[in-house]
Amino acid sequence: MRRRHSVIAPMILILIGGVFLLRNFWPGVRVGDMIASYWPYILIVWGLLRLGEIVAWAMQDKPLPRNGISGGEWVLVVFLCIFGTAFHAVHHRDFWFANSRAFRSFWTSWGQRFDYPVAPAEKPCGAAPRVVIDNQNGYAIVTGADVKSVKVTAHKSIRAFHKPEADRADNSTPIDLSVSNNDVTIRTNQDHIQEDMEIATDLDIIVPVGATVVSHGSHGDVTVTNLTGSVEITSDSAAVRLQNIGGDVRVELRESPFIRAAGIKGAVELKGYGRDLELHDISGVVTVNGTYTGEVDFRHIEKPLRYMGSTVTFNVEAVPGEINYRLGQLTGQNIVGPIHLDARSTNVQLIGFTRQLEARLTGGTGDLVLRPGGLVLPSMVVGTEAGNIDLALPPAARFDLKIMTERGRAENEYGPPLKVDDDGRVATITGGLGGPQLRLTTERGQVTVRKSTDEIGDDTGRIPPPLPPPPARPPR
Repeated sequence: MRRRHSVIAPMILILIGGVFLLRNFWPGVRVGDMIASYWPYILIVWGLLRLGEIVAWAMQDKPLPRNGISGGEWVLVVFLCIFGTAFHAVHHRDFWFANSRAFRSFWTSWGQRFDYPVAPAEKPCGAAPRVVIDNQNGYAIVTGADVKSVKVTAHKSIRAFHKPEADRADNSTPIDLSVSNNDVTIRTNQDHIQEDMEIATDLDIIVPVGATVVSHGSHGDVTVTNLTGSVEITSDSAAVRLQNIGGDVRVELRESPFIRAAGIKGAVELKGYGRDLELHDISGVVTVNGTYTGEVDFRHIEKPLRYMGSTVTFNVEAVPGEINYRLGQLTGQNIVGPIHLDARSTNVQLIGFTRQLEARLTGGTGDLVLRPGGLVLPSMVVGTEAGNIDLALPPAARFDLKIMTERGRAENEYGPPLKVDDDGRVATITGGLGGPQLRLTTERGQVTVRKSTDEIGDDTGRIPPPLPPPPARPPR
């Protein structure tokens, strides 16, 4: 049988030649990094071209090869994988050791811990200094007081295999406290130690009440209290506690067991990932952009709150009451709208909300329990893909209601002037005495409208349990 020729080899040669030609015309192009990052595309293009060839032969009714790739080509694939993996390892060493700190921590955990006292340090400063903390590993506790200086007390621990090595590391990592104009810098110099040792420096810092604090680190909790200035914290991993801060707060973390902030007069901006989040008594705008997998609580937020998580996003005008979010469940009480809510696979219960509500629940099931508050009902545009809707309205309230389910039951427990219409496919409850428009829809679930009473918790604050799933409709 006549041997078939392939365009694979010429295409690979063109690709490789193009990369090096690019390097000749633009010397700034980092060919090594390109090869280290994108070499798997050679395998993808190779496979697509070979697949295209086989499809073309089949369309021409030509005999197909027994194997899509020959034995010699498999050898070349193995060689290419070994070469590409090794090249990537050389150019991305940190990737192969997860992160260097984790690898070092595992290694140094076999060593011995040595503790070292640190002499206190103090520098005079103005009434409102900018205090910069550079401490990669170890906690920092910052407290505002009626003082005119910055005072640092510390404790140092070093994990090493031999005490002489730990002693040398202690001598090479003094705590520097320096003043330049209005900046006071606290530096622990932990980058001076060897890779086979680990150091943690714990700091207790007293600053003037008017200070602004900027903290940079990798690992270690940060606590800041009683300041009229602002606070900025960046870290790879830290638990954060903030109390009685007069200025703005900005926190950016890669991971955190918890963030707790209370008594903040300025704006609060949070970025990153963590487990628990608790914000209460916040006077400024709150913006949260990140994913928190544990308990998320907001209470007494005076200005707009914007939360952008992986499964829930919402904007509200203020939270005189509270909002609680746990994975799969969001509850809110005494919230000032307009409220814009998007959630996936989440049950939502809102009690005593005012003004406008726009909510959309997607992804799996998501029940809605709505108990609006105030003398005037808020307008509503609400929808869920698969979930029940339970709506309670004050007696004799003015509204224009249309609530619909495409596959489920409609229960009118409110009574006149509402009426139910069920044609076997779509069930609706409509009616009202004029007023704000209430438009609620579920694609699959039960819809219920009832009158607000103490028994269902509108005045007492008790939240009703989620509705049971509706019975399945018989097939048509």
